[in-house]
Amino acid sequence: YVPYPSLRNERRFLYDVDTYPLHQHLADIIGVSDLSLIHQHPIQDKKTLLKPLLDSRKRKSFHKCYDNFVTSFCIPLLHSLAMRDNLFNDSRRNTGEQNISYRYQAFPCIRVNRPGEFSIGPHCDMAYGHSIGNINFHIPLTPTYGTNALYAESHPGREDWHPLKTKSIGLGYSFDGARCLHFTLENSTMHTRVSLDFRIAIHRGTKKVEIPKSIKPSNARMMMEYSVLLKEALQQQQQDDKHDDIHDVLCNKKVLEDSYSSFPGYYEEAQVQIGTSSSSGIGPGPAVCKRSGSTLMQPDRRVGFPF
Repeated sequence: YVPYPSLRNERRFLYDVDTYPLHQHLADIIGVSDLSLIHQHPIQDKKTLLKPLLDSRKRKSFHKCYDNFVTSFCIPLLHSLAMRDNLFNDSRRNTGEQNISYRYQAFPCIRVNRPGEFSIGPHCDMAYGHSIGNINFHIPLTPTYGTNALYAESHPGREDWHPLKTKSIGLGYSFDGARCLHFTLENSTMHTRVSLDFRIAIHRGTKKVEIPKSIKPSNARMMMEYSVLLKEALQQQQQDDKHDDIHDVLCNKKVLEDSYSSFPGYYEEAQVQIGTSSSSGIGPGPAVCKRSGSTLMQPDRRVGFPF
């Protein structure tokens, strides 16, 4: 099955570049004032030019900005669209408290396509081992136009190739890159395209095992009764999870498994709790809780060049 089809339509969105100055952090790390003119840098070897990204201390400001962008902007954006489409409600499950989990790429793929360079031919991400549950985010950090843009089809098999254009930074795209073909051309423009690509998938978080409050394991008899109830609750949860996997419009465990999830470090998790009233006073919008707190994962070769 294809998870959450209504969220897979290509869409454009605006974000505040002062709140999320991704372009500035990356430019400072590389040592350029304008990312679109990176090809004019005295260092022409791209591996040498991007070497500072390999240093966790030097890339920390960019990495923190990216992580904040995903957890405080992209995930709330997806969550609001899913709420609009009523994707979290299901008559077959309890309507109480739920944890909705967002699995996202812990560090983005950084694309640098200079004039005269060719990046990648037509492909869909599933062909490279990515999950069908992923939704792609494409964030240009320079103006994109003509042959320096990423080209994509709007729906799998439609072949209506079109560029994902931006006149200035602050415009991003989400699209069904898992199934839709996308590619780049040889950059015949006078400007470099620098962009970020990353993926987010949605699934239900682990349910809480509910034990009656009247059962308090204060003695041997109560401990035995508690253990029996806990075992029954766990067995019931396993049955519920199996049922949910079959009918859920969100990703199930099997769909989430891909070539990038077998080893930790590529994906991060964040959760949004629904079905309860919030008294946090942090304002409107969903409260996103990152599983690993403020920890930033170490990127590896799975995110691509220069790692």
